[in-house]
Amino acid sequence: MNFKKKLQVMLSIVITTTTLNAPIVSAAEITTKRFEGANRYETAAKVCQQGWTETSDWAVVVNGENFADAISAAPLAKKNNAPILLTNSNVLNIYTSAELNRLKVKNVYLIGGKGVISQNVEDGIKARGIKVTRLGGKDRYDTALQVAAKVGKNSQIAVVNGHEFHDATSIAPIAALKGMPIVLVDKNYVPPAVAKYLNANKKSDQIYVIGGEDQISSKVLKSIPNSIRIGSGDYYKRNIDVVNAFQNELNFSTVYVASGRDFADALSASSIAPKTASPIIFVDKTLNGYTKSFIQGKIINNLGVLGGNGSISYSTEVTLKYLPLEVADTENIKKDIYQNEKFTPPSTIVVTASDGTKKESKVNWNLTRVDTTKPGVYNFVGSIDGYDKNVNLTLIVKPIPDKIDDIVAEAESRYSYILPKTVSAKMTDGSISNVSVTWDYGTQQKSKPGTYVFYGTVDHYSKKVKLTLNVTNKSSSEIIKTINNIKVIVKKKSDYNLPSTVIATMEDNSKKDVRVTWGSEKKYPNHEGVYTYEGIVNGYSSKVKLMLIVTDENGVDPSDPNYPGDPVDPNNPSEPGDAIRDLGELGAIMQGESYPSTVIDPVTNKPVQVTWTKAININTDFIDAEYIDDCRASKVTLEGTIGGTNGKKVKATIGIIPKIIGITTENNFPNIVPIVIPISSNGVYDMNKASDKLRAVIIGKDGRTKVPKKVKVLLWDPPYIDVGDSQNYYVRATISHYNTPIIVTLKVQR
Repeated sequence: MNFKKKLQVMLSIVITTTTLNAPIVSAAEITTKRFEGANRYETAAKVCQQGWTETSDWAVVVNGENFADAISAAPLAKKNNAPILLTNSNVLNIYTSAELNRLKVKNVYLIGGKGVISQNVEDGIKARGIKVTRLGGKDRYDTALQVAAKVGKNSQIAVVNGHEFHDATSIAPIAALKGMPIVLVDKNYVPPAVAKYLNANKKSDQIYVIGGEDQISSKVLKSIPNSIRIGSGDYYKRNIDVVNAFQNELNFSTVYVASGRDFADALSASSIAPKTASPIIFVDKTLNGYTKSFIQGKIINNLGVLGGNGSISYSTEVTLKYLPLEVADTENIKKDIYQNEKFTPPSTIVVTASDGTKKESKVNWNLTRVDTTKPGVYNFVGSIDGYDKNVNLTLIVKPIPDKIDDIVAEAESRYSYILPKTVSAKMTDGSISNVSVTWDYGTQQKSKPGTYVFYGTVDHYSKKVKLTLNVTNKSSSEIIKTINNIKVIVKKKSDYNLPSTVIATMEDNSKKDVRVTWGSEKKYPNHEGVYTYEGIVNGYSSKVKLMLIVTDENGVDPSDPNYPGDPVDPNNPSEPGDAIRDLGELGAIMQGESYPSTVIDPVTNKPVQVTWTKAININTDFIDAEYIDDCRASKVTLEGTIGGTNGKKVKATIGIIPKIIGITTENNFPNIVPIVIPISSNGVYDMNKASDKLRAVIIGKDGRTKVPKKVKVLLWDPPYIDVGDSQNYYVRATISHYNTPIIVTLKVQR
């Protein structure tokens, strides 16, 4: 049996004889430091020497025998980076005097009136050339309020019973760490001045009432605005309750232990504990069960023991050293960031403790920061107190695009060209990589010959990517105008092969056989023996449809208006005489808007009046997209005539955009409020920058929930703002598919 195990067996015997009945969890020995003086005054001086090794401009001096005024002092000490020193009532204590000299203190806060700390003590401090500020009211409640005023306004406040020190010294290091004042009440009474102070701070995020019913009654709790109670039971349990309530803000690498029988040592430590975000734990001659369970469940590397053997026995100190858990295992860390992103290694990491649980433990790194302006791999080495292995953190700084060349492409039409999802970029490390690109939104135009320019955005690249698309100037005999859908009736399905070509009507109205590639077969809904196919023709934006009716399979013509009225002879699939001319996609309208009253005649290629006779909803599925113009509540097939009552039959499809119920901004959604956009106070502001901040509010696919969508601004009036001395600028925006122009307020941030 090794020495460590022998010692643990011996400790088990000691603990049994001191009423500690549960077995000790295997743990590593931790470092202890005892702050031991001849009395409480010297102990406070020892704490001061540990926390303030050189000089201090400030010190807080309190009565070492009377806790009433002293228990509110810790937040004030922390604010001024000052130690808390103790003195006798009528004469300045010699240990405190020596510390004031050693630290070369310039300012002292005396906590308490002249009945608590005499004028003689004040004069003795002043005689050293030290400025003294006395905070002493007519009673302990008033003194605490004066201290709170010096601490300053905070979003949180602690309330304790002014006739009992345990709850005050439990919360003191935490209140000091958080900068929140400590105010005093009675069990069943709130002094008027305290009530006024608490009501004046009723908008605080939280007011913590420390202690159970025996310390502060429910009546008092209810009278305190925005209050929550922390702690119940005896003062050892309440001490642990307070620490557990704020455990996410504390660091348990260092823990201070003080006797629960007196206030002085704990009060002195409440000025040093916040330096390491450490709690103060109460112990006695034997360990309370709550205290023991708490210590056993933490990884503690350093233990500060306050007072001599009379306060905390040496056997208790030995016991405490072996109760905490040890770090059993850690995992190395890998972190990826992009070049120029800031990075600071984490101050704590999650480790596996010796009992198998996950704990958070403080880690000390060999590097605190690295230069991330260059891509590369950086290795951090960390150490954890009480753990003999290193923790490794690998930071990978990924390169970002350094140069992306402009792109030039050619196509027969804009519709036949698909914008690339990635572009080739030269990275900052010299490598070539394909990076994702998001192209700026733009309304599709007709496929006329010409040059079209697109701009795209690449993450971590400050410039826009430019793509120039040259649409070739094909002759009218080479441009497909329409291809009619086909209906074929056969006896047996095996007798028919899908045609490899279909007849297309060209822009010059000539006919031409064009190759077609067919997709998979689909059964026509609710009809036996009826099959449909969709084909793709290069250079044609719509799909070609074919319906096959097989009579041996009981196939009956479903009279679908998407297909020609007269069946096609399978041996001569020419254009039927009674065909409906398909005008293709007409674009999109918003819910509630009228169908278009004019269309382009496919023969003359000129606009003509159209009379719609039928509208069929062919798609009820909600099509979602980032921009409102790309969203569809449904899709409709229209049938009508052009050229009068006896004119040509035509059909077309049109998308239905969800109705915009209002315009807002990305930050204000779902509220529809006057639009205010903050801008910088210098230079010329391009209103196109504001377009990305606007959102259309629509009802989503579930029919109830409001959903934000990006919009296309057709016109900013004016398009640029020369920012001058004015605070606000007003710009009119005309938004695609929104009938009323909106007014946008630009608010200059000075």
